Amino acid sequence: MTMLIKRLELLTSSLPAQLDFYSTLLDLPAHLEGDVVTVGAGKSTLVFTQAPAEWRGAYHFCFNIPENQFMQAREWFASRVPFIKDDKGNDEFHSRTWNASSSYFKDAAGNILEFIARHDQQNATDAPFDSRQILQISEIGLASRDVISFAKELCETLGVSVYKQEPKADFTPVGDEDGLLILPIENRIWYPNTGVPARMLSVKVEVEVNGEDFVINGMPYEVKRLS
Repeated sequence: MTMLIKRLELLTSSLPAQLDFYSTLLDLPAHLEGDVVTVGAGKSTLVFTQAPAEWRGAYHFCFNIPENQFMQAREWFASRVPFIKDDKGNDEFHSRTWNASSSYFKDAAGNILEFIARHDQQNATDAPFDSRQILQISEIGLASRDVISFAKELCETLGVSVYKQEPKADFTPVGDEDGLLILPIENRIWYPNTGVPARMLSVKVEVEVNGEDFVINGMPYEVKRLS
């Protein structure tokens, strides 16, 4: 089973600031057309649309990088953005369960971004790290009030599984190392020590699972197969 996040559409209150951040700071191909900013991120497309005036919120999503380039990526990102630290001052994180290394930062709108080297993946490269080594969007956070039920719906509809743990009522990841839907309980604070609560926000996620296309859309979420 392989899941790819092909397209991720999010709201933002400042399109020009997001365009500048992703094109200038992260050096990704990005353009503004009307009320939409479109960003290329490897195999994925990231889209920001103009939010209503009263809208507030922050999303969490993550970029995969080559499994052998975590330290090179840290040097590259550190020259562009400050990293988020935990309450002990750490700004790099290593998961034995996931066999992965990651760091976190914020974009111009305050979204919680992450880059992660998943060491079980066979994607090592000798190329110098730059924005071309941002391989894809590999995670998007989708908060809900009933994590277990939402995880079950996603698994049944998409044909995926809970990732490397048992389902938990406060946090459950669904999918695989290429694409993960991160399901926290509403208002759980995004890791690490961000102070930013996971809110139920309008989103559109187009994913491909074993050659079939699906979409998770709206708020409340609707999960369906695309024809």
